[in-house]
Amino acid sequence: MRINAFDYYRAIAILFIVSGHSFNPATVTTFSEKVLANLITGGTSLFVFISGFFFHYIFFQKFNYRSFLLKKIKIVFLPYLLLSTLGFLLLAFYFNQLPYSDLFIKGKPTDWQQYLQLYFQYLWSGRLFIAYWYIPFIMIMFALSPIFMWLIKLPRSVQLMIILVFFCVSSITLRPLYNLSPIHSAINFLPVYMMGIVVSINREKVLQFLRGKSFFLGVIVLILAILQVVVYDIIGSFHKESIVEFEKIDIMIWQKLVMCLFFVSVLDKLENKQIPFLKYIAEASFAIFFIHPWVFFFYGYYAIYQPLSFLSSPMSTVFNAVSAVIISLIVAKFIKLIFGRNSRSIIGY
Repeated sequence: MRINAFDYYRAIAILFIVSGHSFNPATVTTFSEKVLANLITGGTSLFVFISGFFFHYIFFQKFNYRSFLLKKIKIVFLPYLLLSTLGFLLLAFYFNQLPYSDLFIKGKPTDWQQYLQLYFQYLWSGRLFIAYWYIPFIMIMFALSPIFMWLIKLPRSVQLMIILVFFCVSSITLRPLYNLSPIHSAINFLPVYMMGIVVSINREKVLQFLRGKSFFLGVIVLILAILQVVVYDIIGSFHKESIVEFEKIDIMIWQKLVMCLFFVSVLDKLENKQIPFLKYIAEASFAIFFIHPWVFFFYGYYAIYQPLSFLSSPMSTVFNAVSAVIISLIVAKFIKLIFGRNSRSIIGY
């Protein structure tokens, strides 16, 4: 049985992800703009949380590891592989722009071996386009499914203790520098995924506990976003190169944990309401995920931003996010019309 509230949650999650990629940090200068930036960035946690929720809600009862992985390879990894390959060929041989290539090889690639090395580095790290780092990381999470099946069968108190410990670990490990390491990302987001699982297991009790607490949770989210600016003057997620070196405490991971619960609380009130727009966004969420980085690449390459330089940072962010979602939906619809059901293996929709 579908749950409207969590379909809407998936729509909100992808809108947060696109919005987090829509602003230019260099234009964020005022205190309020920094707080707003900290609220809209880090939306990946919302996506990870709902992925964990649906892992239990959809797959637990009839879980088969092989069929589960094959399905995820088909609708998650295969689109990533196809679009990354196409993107690599275009960026390397037409646009002559290969992001972070200097971190993988010295200088520009000069022979087919270096190009091949770069190609596999991009596949492993997902750093060819904004957001694509999520796919190698989430495939690791899918591969770890037997561990999550074990977690599901543990007593609730043990589950919560394990999750709390891993949240404390994530607070120290932070996210990997430039999101280059999927293993580092897996360690960072592991408790968020597990939290989604536990919320699914105890959905009715969680909803009962959260009812009437939306305002309180929203205030905590805002306070944590403000605290990040006051304490560290950092906008966006916390990153570091080495997973073992201590640098700072990650406030963002806790803010997004509370935000996950905030949206569960708020959207529960919409369970019995039909909102076609959010339904459609949720259904096309993976297509938006895969296509919007291409939109932003072309925005940058063709200097679309220059005529809009008069806009304030918040207005520019709104324009970028809304236009990217609309263009992504149009492209997704076009691909779906051409390829029919096979479009799921191309754009996940």
